[in-house]
Amino acid sequence: MALEIINQLSIRYRVETFAYLICNAWELLLKAKIADDAGDRRAVYYPKERNKPRRSLSLRDCLKRVFPRERDPVRLNVARMAELRDEAVHLVIDQVPRDVLGLFQACVLNYHWKLGEWFGLSLSDRVSVGMMTIVYDLGPEYFDLDSPVMRKQLNRDTLDYLTGYRDQLRQDFEDLGGDRTFSIPVDHRLALTKRADDADIVLGSGTTGASGVLVEVPKDPSRTHPYRYSEIEREVSNRLPEGVTINRHDTECLVHVCAVKKRTEWYYKGKVPGSPGQYSEAFIEWVLHRYRQDPEFFQRTRQKFRAMGK
Repeated sequence: MALEIINQLSIRYRVETFAYLICNAWELLLKAKIADDAGDRRAVYYPKERNKPRRSLSLRDCLKRVFPRERDPVRLNVARMAELRDEAVHLVIDQVPRDVLGLFQACVLNYHWKLGEWFGLSLSDRVSVGMMTIVYDLGPEYFDLDSPVMRKQLNRDTLDYLTGYRDQLRQDFEDLGGDRTFSIPVDHRLALTKRADDADIVLGSGTTGASGVLVEVPKDPSRTHPYRYSEIEREVSNRLPEGVTINRHDTECLVHVCAVKKRTEWYYKGKVPGSPGQYSEAFIEWVLHRYRQDPEFFQRTRQKFRAMGK
């Protein structure tokens, strides 16, 4: 529902509603993780106080338990979302600034990745992959707080809050070294090339003034997903710290435990019988990121693989 709302530009309260719903989705996912790790659903509750109703953990306390490191980029991403949710109760946020869009997009993808990592499920089973890309207006007057047009569209309280919030997000992003699990920058880059095969979008030109036609060129799997098992082992091992490597068994553990084959951005298999599975650079970068977050990542993945009875 969060994705449906945020991708309907005609809804005036789409920012506030998205913030409420995505925080609710994260809280439920984190509680499922806590209960699953503890093997007891009671783990998601605070100690019972006499003569008071039972209370389950807040979103922020769930984040602390699942992500103990305060500056973990995923934890900080959701924490910043919770701040916006709390403040949105008092504001009308008609437009979505660029830096906030980057936070939203990372929040959605992080949810998708953690759902797969923790429970072997894929958000793409519920919604199309296209819906995971948040829709926004291209003109800077619609998402740049420095634009005079946008500043006129927002009331003073909202503008002041969003300006401070944007500055905080930028500082966080810089402090985290540009980590894209915290925020995904929203920008546009165009390049001219004489080779149509190098382009995702091809524009035609002419002297008659007729409207151009946009042609989407299918991606070449040999470029988008160029790695097989042996290449994954080599690439990941080459980029890990000295003395740390992975082997074929580690790769199999990663593929099964993290439900990699359910993620089109990570895995591709041709329709021709006998075609080998192919993996993307994004998958390798994710593996390396998870190791940097947790040096025991490969060991934990092996343990989960054994627990699956593989």
